Amino acid sequence: MKMNETDLRLALRYAGVKDPDHSPFQLMLQAMESELEAAIASKSTWRVFQIVKQADQIRLEPGGLILPGKMASTMLADCDQVILAAGTLGHGFDRQSSLFQAQNDPAKALLFDAAGSALIERVLDELEENLHALPEFQNLYFTDRFSCGYGDLPIALQKAIGQLLNLPLRCGITVLDSYMMAPTKSITALIGVSQNPQPARIRGCGYCSLNKSCTYRKKGTTCHGE
Repeated sequence: MKMNETDLRLALRYAGVKDPDHSPFQLMLQAMESELEAAIASKSTWRVFQIVKQADQIRLEPGGLILPGKMASTMLADCDQVILAAGTLGHGFDRQSSLFQAQNDPAKALLFDAAGSALIERVLDELEENLHALPEFQNLYFTDRFSCGYGDLPIALQKAIGQLLNLPLRCGITVLDSYMMAPTKSITALIGVSQNPQPARIRGCGYCSLNKSCTYRKKGTTCHGE
């Protein structure tokens, strides 16, 4: 999986580089391209669920998963269906990351990890583009993609989503008791499906579960460049 210009700039921002266009870390990251390609074996999966709305919560069928709170209700207010999706860079990325850490090269380890964070987002971006092109979603509209931990959507839902998507079998992803995932560069996400155009709602720090402790915000910037 090769990094494009967008991946490169996002990775440098994740690494805390303030001026990606004039940084020696840009050349260092570009020099790691072959190691990234060799380490990554990306996979993704998805499944459509029907939405059943009940008072202040949303239930997904089949499976009966409850999505509590304001976040899910707002994002899916105009939707009849939701897509549960997941993607991963694979265990090879974690092995290579551990190798860099063992070599006591903190700069390289940091950049490699940041590149992984950018590339796993691209895995989900490409999955979403492919979904848009499917016949069953023609003339339908998607909400912004959102994940457990955004707003008041509990991170604990990660376990149930992993079961509904059968992630160990389909993608080799395990949801740990801490609700983190292995491989580490793995994401689960929800995408609402509507018959009407959807506004962009996920545009900044307000929806992020790390907005109180984020190192970017402490520096007066953001991870998304706004």
